[in-house]
Formats: sequence, structure tokens, C-alpha cells
Amino acid sequence: MDFARLAAYLGALAENNRKEWFEANRAEYQALRGDFTDFVGEVIGRIGEGDDAVRWMDPKDCIFRLHRDVRFSADKSPYKTTFSAFVSPRGRAVDGPGYYFHVDEKGTLFAAGGIYMPASGPLGRIREYIAEHPEKLRAVLRKRAFKQTFGEIQGERLKRPPRGYAEDAPMIETLQLKSFIVARERDVSAGAPDALPWLAETFRAMHPFIAWLREALAE
Repeated sequence: MDFARLAAYLGALAENNRKEWFEANRAEYQALRGDFTDFVGEVIGRIGEGDDAVRWMDPKDCIFRLHRDVRFSADKSPYKTTFSAFVSPRGRAVDGPGYYFHVDEKGTLFAAGGIYMPASGPLGRIREYIAEHPEKLRAVLRKRAFKQTFGEIQGERLKRPPRGYAEDAPMIETLQLKSFIVARERDVSAGAPDALPWLAETFRAMHPFIAWLREALAE
């Protein structure tokens, strides 16, 4: 994947975010989209080496559309300025845990994973699982690869303990999370021949966290 070329295209799209420009440059979009699809397939292959649940996913089922849904947005720009994918057993469906990455118009490769703003039902199950089995999450957080790669779980927090939990409950700061996300990023604007191994390393370190979330939601 030529990330410098992709970043240049997305940067130009950000400055010319209108249908006329997009159509005039459709050939470049289609070429880059094809390369990105192949790259996502390679990433899935690397993830699948340690996660059988996504091993056979079709990359086309994991890639997000470039077109924005502007029906309820004040910003009527028709196109996103990222190429992005979410790898989960249900493809790009983001209502469960999975592996996410995108390249943006600044040439930033952003890799993340977990579950973002789950509905009250799944969120409640995750919190219950933490409260009932805190040692399982602590074991994930103590793993050297996780600590070196991500540090800690990220996400917006409640200002108060969730209903039903005391202020001195074990792992109360984690229980206050509204999302359960880990992430890292790097610059690829000048190209990145090592992007695939970098993502593979990222998602390998992330896998125990994803597996823990799946276990929590299966309760």
C-alpha cells in the first residue's frame, strides 16, 4: 500500500470535498480503494493468525464507505477524508468488539480496538463482568505487550459511579468508563513499508483485550 499516495489523495479530497472533484479524480480513488482492499486482506490474515473468529473475513465486508451520511449533519461535505476498516466476526458492524484502523488526510495511521459507546445492555454486562471477575481484566492489563503498546484502557468516563456500584468498588475507575478502547497512531505521510508488521504487532497486543470483551459480552 502506497500510504504517501493515499495521504496525498485524501489531503486533496479534504480541500476539494465536492462531487465534481471526486468524479474528476475517480480513477485515482478506485486504484487506491483496490490497493486498500488488498491491504485490509493482508491485515486480516495477520490478525487471523491469533484470532480464528476473524480469520476468514472478506475485506470488502470490513471497509467503510467513503460517502458520508449527511441527512442529520450540519456538515454537508459528501465524503469522508479517511480510508477505514473495522475487523470483527460481523465485519464492519461496530456494535461489538473489533479491530479498527484508518489513514486520514494528514497521513496519520490510527489503530484502535475494543467497543465504542455500547448500548446500555452490553455496557451493563461488561460492568457486571468486571465487578464479578476483576482478576481477569487485571491479567489483561498486566500483560507486557499490552502495557508497552497501549498503557491503559481509554474512553469517556462517568463523573460518578454507575448506578448499583459503590465508590470504593474494585476497579471503580474502569467501571465508570462509557467505552472500552485502546489505541495508538503513527505518521505514514511519507510512506510506511513497515505498516503491515506495525499493525500486526498492534493487534496482536490487543487480542487478549478483545477476547476479554467477547467473554464479558457472552455472559
